[in-house]
Amino acid sequence: MRSWKRDFIASATSWTEARLYVATAYIATWAILDRLEPPPAFSPIDDGLIPWDGTWYRDLAMDGYDSPALEGGVRFFPLWPLLGRVFGAVGDRPDIALVVLANLLALVAGMFLYRITLQETGDHGTARRTVRLFALFPPAFVLVLGYSEALYLCLAMGFFLTARARRWGATVVLGFLAGLTRPVAGLLAFPAAVLAWRNDRRSPAALLSVVSAPLGTLTFLVWAEREQGGWRAPIDAQRELRGEVTEPVSRLVRGLTDGLRGDEGELFHTIAALVFIGLAVHVVRRLSVDLWVYTVPSTLMLVAADNLNSMERYALSAFPLVIAAALISRNERLERWVPTASAVGLTMVTTLALNGVYVP
Repeated sequence: MRSWKRDFIASATSWTEARLYVATAYIATWAILDRLEPPPAFSPIDDGLIPWDGTWYRDLAMDGYDSPALEGGVRFFPLWPLLGRVFGAVGDRPDIALVVLANLLALVAGMFLYRITLQETGDHGTARRTVRLFALFPPAFVLVLGYSEALYLCLAMGFFLTARARRWGATVVLGFLAGLTRPVAGLLAFPAAVLAWRNDRRSPAALLSVVSAPLGTLTFLVWAEREQGGWRAPIDAQRELRGEVTEPVSRLVRGLTDGLRGDEGELFHTIAALVFIGLAVHVVRRLSVDLWVYTVPSTLMLVAADNLNSMERYALSAFPLVIAAALISRNERLERWVPTASAVGLTMVTTLALNGVYVP
């Protein structure tokens, strides 16, 4: 109990700090927009704490995938809107339920990350720094909104913790639920295979944990085959938004070229991608095999899409990148300015997203 109390304190401190910065961005955005004449045609802040994809999750929780107004909504996996429907039944407010759940799960995710970092480094200072960088990671403002990131992070980190503890039954359940939350959950098969082979290769439950996340995703695809006219419906809907899968190196070259020609969005995404790749290299060099076999393909997938919008938010799922960032910043000078720079970035990116400039 003392260890979980320590994890909670570390997570709650950074959790509170991040929400103060996001609140500052909200107040500043409202103050600016209230004085604009004429008012902008598109203001995501009008949707409160469920802007952008949050409105999709809210509407799916209320009306389901068959609503004519939600064409293309099948690209969103079902567990998060289902939770919004269940917990939002009281008062018929799935939007409030999603926001409350997202913030509570973000707090739990910070606790899990603290525990994983402590297992990796044995250093409480590094674990605290990791949790703080995680909370202040600029695109982490979506953990305050009604997005599914916090749910997926809790399931994925819980998957690692239970698999490392050989609690295979819990691992199977968490993997299956993760597969119903995000399509990238299938990558959890790699660390599960490493841990099952190393620790308990003769256990049927350990072997089942390897396929649990893909089985969760397969369940949704089977449902899509019966209800949406084809098992590829979620994949095709996502491809329509993100474009075709591309070769990462050529995609980075194209992004850098377009950015230097004046496309600020492409330049921003490309720089971010290069930072993530550098952190992934550090994960391979410094962290356990189960973490890097998950991180490397996750990072490659970030830059393998034709449309890189929301890439920085997707990087949250590759949580070992944050541990790598904390290890790199483990010196007196970096330890001072990296959290400060992250806090400034968090406030700025939140403001841009609420103004409709940045797509989270």
